[in-house]
Amino acid sequence: MTDATLDLPDITENARAPSLRRQIRRGAQTWIARHLISLVILLALLALVGAVHGIGMSTFPGYVDDPGTYLSQAWSLQYEHRLSPYSYFYDHAPAGWIQIAAWSGLTNGFDRYDSAIAFGNECMLIAKLVSMALLFVLGRRLGFGRIAATGAALLFGLCPLELVYGRWTFLDNLVTPWLLLAFVLTYSPRRSIGAAVGAAMAFGMAALTKETALVLLPAFGWAVLQNLDRRNRPQVLVTSVFAGAFLMGLYPLFALLKGELLPGPGHNSLIGTAIWQLAGRAASGSVLDPDSATADQLHGWLQYDRWLLLLGLAAIPVALLVRRLRPVALVLIIQWLVMVRGGYVPFMHVINLLPWSALLVAGAVSTIAGNPTLVPPGWLRAASGAAHRARVGVAVLLTLGLVTVTTVSWAPRLRPMMTVTQEQPLHSATTWLADNVPRNKVIVVHDSIWTDLVHRYGFNPRPIMIYKLDSDPAVRDNLGRVDYLVVPDWYYRTGDAAQKYPTLVEARKHAVAVATFGAGTDRVQIYRVSDHWKPPT
Repeated sequence: MTDATLDLPDITENARAPSLRRQIRRGAQTWIARHLISLVILLALLALVGAVHGIGMSTFPGYVDDPGTYLSQAWSLQYEHRLSPYSYFYDHAPAGWIQIAAWSGLTNGFDRYDSAIAFGNECMLIAKLVSMALLFVLGRRLGFGRIAATGAALLFGLCPLELVYGRWTFLDNLVTPWLLLAFVLTYSPRRSIGAAVGAAMAFGMAALTKETALVLLPAFGWAVLQNLDRRNRPQVLVTSVFAGAFLMGLYPLFALLKGELLPGPGHNSLIGTAIWQLAGRAASGSVLDPDSATADQLHGWLQYDRWLLLLGLAAIPVALLVRRLRPVALVLIIQWLVMVRGGYVPFMHVINLLPWSALLVAGAVSTIAGNPTLVPPGWLRAASGAAHRARVGVAVLLTLGLVTVTTVSWAPRLRPMMTVTQEQPLHSATTWLADNVPRNKVIVVHDSIWTDLVHRYGFNPRPIMIYKLDSDPAVRDNLGRVDYLVVPDWYYRTGDAAQKYPTLVEARKHAVAVATFGAGTDRVQIYRVSDHWKPPT
């Protein structure tokens, strides 16, 4: 007789699966029940801020430099599988436009709008909402009550200054959610290795989105050390440092594999560009010098709103007295010191100041009110009920004053940003070119309209971005002719235009205006260059 073997189902495994599903379902239900109030508040905040940011984002503000460059690089990555339509010269790490390209690939982004800038606006709206949600969560993890966390989110989300700069497609807007995520994970109540690794990788993504995030490494490191659990401190430090360094190391490894890590003849280099970024760019001067470009930039920011920036500065001393707020205060201090040191300060640097200012303002008011999570022992924590009531009264007055000031100041500024259609001369110029210029003409253009002319209208040879005309040898050495010039008037009026854009200035001397859009320094005149003029070799 032979033994018969029956193939019976693994009843242990089958029983385990429903049990696991039940555990997951119960865990999710428990989590939702515990955070239900916060979720309702957060959804309301997202709806409000999303509406304020989204309504009118296609008509206000106008086009500026940089957004078109990042969008053209995202387009090139999606459709050409290259980091740039030109030679990539490591001016910024590429994770920012990789994210834009990924979203476009998933949603067909460049085909859903009549301009690439409009698709960039959508990406910035998503980044804004994610940043605001993370700011709310970070406030809660720092010990804020729901009212204070809501205040931080609203200060950031409704600030007119943030609304203007948050609508432009800047890498800094994509850095913000990664930095906030890094701090949210750092202050995870579980203090697990997974949270620490996630925080380090989020910080690494911030640095790969724009390398200027690295200046905040001391503040981030302080936050990590502050929230470590003694029981797993060595494992957390080793694992998280390795994870973050590995992720950020992919960028120099990419340059090394391409033979472009170190400077050398005939190629771009990561180190060479970094040296230029740090030492080769013209300094903007210190904000303490009233005649400097940095001071002028600050004045321009304050035209949109002065309250959040100044209140953020005023909140720093209070935040430094609170242990949990010190790393956040250091973030803001470092960002202000960037403006004091006297180096190059890009005009979108204000984006890096606003979320942390909102967080510190809310934290300072919460501290003055005697929040037991924030107030350190022996400071502001008096035993008498009268002292406690006095602190609460001061906090209430501060809150009411803050609400009144921001409402009176912000409402008149937000209204036109949501209702007024600001003239877009470059967009009008794009339509004119598509209707009146043959596709085979050589056109020098502002970077904001390059992607539209290539992707939507099929100009070939491709238009030449103005900043590549004289700076890129591959463009300069193969430039046989120029037929049209399409850039705002201010390019011709800058004091060093002849040095920065010599070919543009010379071509204009041999051109006639055939169309005009807008007025003032933003006016765009389309020039047709004489057939007899040839670019210098």
